Amino acid sequence: MAHEMIGTQIVTERLVALLESGTEKVLLIDSRPFVEYNTSHILEAININCSKLMKRRLQQDKVLITELIQHSAKHKVDIDCSQKVVVYDQSSQDVASLSSDCFLTVLLGKLEKSFNSVHLLAGADATEWDWLCVKCQQYLSAR
Repeated sequence: MAHEMIGTQIVTERLVALLESGTEKVLLIDSRPFVEYNTSHILEAININCSKLMKRRLQQDKVLITELIQHSAKHKVDIDCSQKVVVYDQSSQDVASLSSDCFLTVLLGKLEKSFNSVHLLAGADATEWDWLCVKCQQYLSAR
C-alpha cells in the first residue's frame, strides 16, 4: 500500500467529458511499456515508461519531472502547473492499492510536486479502452 495518498482517480467517461469541454488544458501521460504504447495509445499522450534507472533517477531527484516530460514528448509541450494531468497504465484500478515502491507511485508523487491536479485513470477493460481511444482520438483530431 502507498504510505500517503497520491493523485485521485478519474473514470473514462469523466476524462472524455473533460477533453470534450475544452475548458481545461489536460496533459495525458501513458505509463505503459513502449510496446503497448506503440500498439495503441490516446492521441497526444506522452509515454513515460518504467525502467529501474528512470525510477531511481526520479527518486533521487536527478531528473525533474518537467524535463522528463519534455524529453519523452514527440514535440515541445507547454507545461503549466495549473493544468490537469491524467496518467494511465491500463491496469491500475485504485491509487490506494499501489505499492509505495512501484514506478507509478513514484511518477504520481513527482507529478504532484509540479502540478496542482494529478489523476490516475481507473483501469479500463479492453472494450472500454477501445472506446476511450476512439472518443479521445475523435475529439483531439477535431481540434
